[in-house]
Amino acid sequence: MTTITTPRHRRPRPSLTAKVSPVVTSRKGLVLTGSMLSIPATAASLVHAAPAQADPGSGSNSATSANAGGGTRVSAPTQVVYLRSGSTGSYVRIVQQRLGGLAVDGIFGWRTNAKVKSFQSSKGLVPDGIVGPLTWNALGGFPGASPAPTPTPQPTPPSCSVSQIRYGSTGSLVSTAQQRLGGLAVDGIFGAATLAKVKSFQASKGLVVDGIVGTATWSALGGYPCGSPTPTPPTPTPKPPSTDPPSTGSGLAAVISIARKYLGTPYVWGGASPSQGFDCSGLTSYVYKQAGLYIPRTASQQQTYMKATNNPQPGDLVFFGYPAYHVGIYIGNNQMIASPKPGDVVKQQQIWTTPAGYGTLR
Repeated sequence: MTTITTPRHRRPRPSLTAKVSPVVTSRKGLVLTGSMLSIPATAASLVHAAPAQADPGSGSNSATSANAGGGTRVSAPTQVVYLRSGSTGSYVRIVQQRLGGLAVDGIFGWRTNAKVKSFQSSKGLVPDGIVGPLTWNALGGFPGASPAPTPTPQPTPPSCSVSQIRYGSTGSLVSTAQQRLGGLAVDGIFGAATLAKVKSFQASKGLVVDGIVGTATWSALGGYPCGSPTPTPPTPTPKPPSTDPPSTGSGLAAVISIARKYLGTPYVWGGASPSQGFDCSGLTSYVYKQAGLYIPRTASQQQTYMKATNNPQPGDLVFFGYPAYHVGIYIGNNQMIASPKPGDVVKQQQIWTTPAGYGTLR
């Protein structure tokens, strides 16, 4: 018998299946045939459970996962919108709504900026007033590319008439103004320090500098607090009964002649009579009382009480500082009668510097 040997290069090659697993028998005798490519469980879990990778600070994220066709699908990144002072729109309204305590008007003004900084500080973030990825995250997450939700309509605040407060007023409205002005003891008493602060604030805002917190000043302070009770109006100080009738004449005409009687009386801090001695306002209040005229006791109170004048006449008062720390009786020719300082006496002297102003009862 003749054996025909096929050359090796023409012999059929065995399939990959035959080489890898012609027959696989389990321990229980089950036969598995065909081919199978195994992937370790740990490797498979890494493929399917790979977390999305975030780009720190960019506000965007992306994730890659296997799809049904064996390829990959990349989710569209969500771009964070940065908001800061001056921004407007629906995202500003969302921030305002989530922060709470703000008018949801879509305008990133100074109130929203202050609220954002306060919120950032409370969350241990850099209080820069910019709503970026970290602040969005602390606020519950950036709303994404979907249209911003319509904010819940805010209830219309109750209408109320604005109450004015001024020197001498007391109560919760005064406390509110003091708190908003800053740098004051919030004691609910509209005294000299509050008056000076109000006038300084009015000047900085281009308002009429009258020291009265009315509609325009309340508006500049952030709005009138409708829920606050009406302040207690200043109680008019009754004119004290005159125990000593005027020495000569009456009213302003007698002021200078009365004042000259006390030249040489020693200066005493808190003094308000010839027997005690006089400090500056003790002299002016005593002399006016002798002339049958009432003015408050201290220099700052007298400054507020009297009508300011740019045309002083003899008998009017001249004030130094605002609130006034010194006062004298103007006698004309740039001179005054005053009780100047400890160790000195009541005397007629030159007005040595530009006064803060003059006051009159005319």
